[in-house]
Amino acid sequence: MVRLLLLLLVLAGSAAAQDRDAARLELVLDPREAAPLEGEMVLATLRGIYRQNITREEVKLRPMTDFDWVRLGLDSWTEERIDGLPARVFERRLAFYPRREGTLEILPIAHRLEVLGAGGKRETVIVRSDPVALTVAPSPAAAGQPWLPLRALELSESWDTDPAKLSDGQSATRRIVLRAFGATPEMMPQQPVLRQPWLISFAPPEERNFQVTPEGPVSTVVWTWKLRPITGEPGVIPPVTIPWFDTGSRTPETATIPSASIGYASFSDNAAARWHSLGGGGWPVWALSGLAALVVVALSLRDRIPETGLRQRWEQRRLLLRLRGRVRARDAAGARRTASRLLEGMPPVGEGQRLRLLRPADDLLYREGTGGSLDVMYRETREAVLRRPPGQSLGS
Repeated sequence: MVRLLLLLLVLAGSAAAQDRDAARLELVLDPREAAPLEGEMVLATLRGIYRQNITREEVKLRPMTDFDWVRLGLDSWTEERIDGLPARVFERRLAFYPRREGTLEILPIAHRLEVLGAGGKRETVIVRSDPVALTVAPSPAAAGQPWLPLRALELSESWDTDPAKLSDGQSATRRIVLRAFGATPEMMPQQPVLRQPWLISFAPPEERNFQVTPEGPVSTVVWTWKLRPITGEPGVIPPVTIPWFDTGSRTPETATIPSASIGYASFSDNAAARWHSLGGGGWPVWALSGLAALVVVALSLRDRIPETGLRQRWEQRRLLLRLRGRVRARDAAGARRTASRLLEGMPPVGEGQRLRLLRPADDLLYREGTGGSLDVMYRETREAVLRRPPGQSLGS
């Protein structure tokens, strides 16, 4: 009987020793007060405890249909005493992003180890974590609406010059920097379109950068626009609102790109000078005012007369002649204005075709190019206008 008890004690001690020496790997989610929302960042630590002599290691995360994930920085290896014995502790920070609502499962993660066994022989050991269940709440955003859950969002704006006091023919560069804490670059919104009828707008490719911290990724997107007024008359670019959701306060927020005035300084100066010079002009001033009033009445009556094919053709050819003259003079800005008026003053042209036809002038104005690109713009615009029957839209 005594021998049996001793044998059981030896076996129990041997099993406990083997359990202490066994490699362990677990995924531990950071504590949180509320269930995560769809798309919200979920932080976790992958923690391994090893007592073997490890020569090589590799962590493998399988593709998951319910989660996207991001590695947050370098792995950490430390020496600790666990259960009274020395151990090597491995830690890796991870961020998971649930793709949908419901009860989801983070699949087991494998840690492949190459260890030195008895007699210095190398052995391969694979340690796996247990799956982790996670309940995800639905997004509060309405269907089809933007949804951007973040811990913080910063927006900054800068101009290379005062846009409201441009020199004649000068362009202004607007730069918007958006920094989001808790988002990947793929989650960031697309660059807004700043387009007005009186404004030439060119947007170079946006810049997207990505940094990681133990508390989550930080994504930065830089939007740039090169802007030039067509007529020089001061105008206002309307504001743009970017909605996002603060995951800390659990409230919807917005970031706003402010409105901006842009125009040539000479326009207001010339307008003021003309006003003062006409102020004491006597009867010539009244004569000019009467003539302007007659022109306005004539134009309003003309707009009430139904358009005819002959009248459209005459207007088209008049603008085409003006466009050809400005192309020959290599006047890129003037050619661009005339072509834009030709395409927008007639029945509406499709936006995609309009931008394609005006692209040679935009390239010449904002990027390196040659005057030959204006010839291409004139030829393609002329063909597009003259090829359609009177009264038919260019976009049809």
